[in-house]
Amino acid sequence: MAHCLVNETLEPFDFSPETWGQVLTTLDRTLDAERRVVTAVRFDGVDQPSFRSEDLAAADLSQVARVDIDVEDAAALLAAAVEAAGDSLSCLVAGVGMTAAALRSGASDAQAELVALVTAVQALVTLTAAAATAASLSMGEAHGADAPVVAACAGLETALRGLVAHQADGHWTALADALDADLAPALASWHDVLEPIRERAQA
Repeated sequence: MAHCLVNETLEPFDFSPETWGQVLTTLDRTLDAERRVVTAVRFDGVDQPSFRSEDLAAADLSQVARVDIDVEDAAALLAAAVEAAGDSLSCLVAGVGMTAAALRSGASDAQAELVALVTAVQALVTLTAAAATAASLSMGEAHGADAPVVAACAGLETALRGLVAHQADGHWTALADALDADLAPALASWHDVLEPIRERAQA
């Protein structure tokens, strides 16, 4: 059986797990009670970024000598994720303005800026949704806590659909106007979405 180390300390098991999935399931059960979570896994020094995938769950540990598992406090991890999302907002809002200006001036890199901006906004939505889910899983459900997230994500989705429509029609001025009028305010108010999640992380 592989030696499993959690934060560099050998983890004792009351059975002999044969697969990585068995190890992860057992650890999750223990860590959930401690409000901690697995954040990284290495098999014989090789990173396993998809350590929660079904494919890796079946990995035979008889072929692995050592499994290193990094574990962090769920609340601290959640707070860091929310902080990172919040820190990105000013840059995103500034990016909206620069992209709008590039579209209006017909800059050669305007399309590339637009693609990068949309990708960044999608990443923000994904991170926020993941943080909200993590808060529910690790801190327990909070009545109505997801409503602001759902509403805000829907607002951004509507704004993005409008941008795509203007882009498809080649209406660059309208697209620039929509960036300023719809997307920028939605991003500027995103702190209102993150704050309830931050409060739950600090509870």
